[in-house]
Amino acid sequence: MKIIRQSAENEMIHEFLKMEIASNRYSKQIKDILNELGLPIEIITNGDILSQQESAARAEVLNRFRGYGRDEELFINYPAKVDWVWATFGTSDIEKIKYIEYSYWNELSNFTGSPIEAAKAIRAGKTVYDVPNDGFLKAAQALKNGHTFPPLIFLTDEAENRYILLEGHLRMTAYALEPEFFQNVPALVGYCSGEALDKWYGVMPGHPL
Repeated sequence: MKIIRQSAENEMIHEFLKMEIASNRYSKQIKDILNELGLPIEIITNGDILSQQESAARAEVLNRFRGYGRDEELFINYPAKVDWVWATFGTSDIEKIKYIEYSYWNELSNFTGSPIEAAKAIRAGKTVYDVPNDGFLKAAQALKNGHTFPPLIFLTDEAENRYILLEGHLRMTAYALEPEFFQNVPALVGYCSGEALDKWYGVMPGHPL
């Protein structure tokens, strides 16, 4: 992992929403929230991270969307202090990358949290909760066809021996299926204390930290 420049929480929120609004799974939900708040879609797709007003509005969108700022959903026990940087990742970093602690990803990765293990399971034909693996295979094929993915978002601590995905699980799984394309991959990386990371990440059943 190579650090490129400093970033901040408001940029993470902006990037998170940009990536999620582009997904088939979450686009309508975010657009509905924007409509409820009377906000234009451009506040996400072409936002200004230097605008305090826009940043506050995007934080409210993420609050309603995934529990940001109210200690719920994805952001249960989210660290109070996170220092953000832009970085690039390569193949030597893959073994340190972990999914969030969540039942689907636990099962798919054989309770390791590892995208590499999940890729092995996918190649072997394993499915979880009757959810097909088509999306992973399609994304992996897109890499082979020359498609470039948006950045990933991770949380880590001072030891830097694990990078926990905050956003980008499908894309990371595609990289694990085709690891030769995991080179100079851009990512936002948030640094917090090891204690705070443990509290947010939790403990996967059968998988020691």
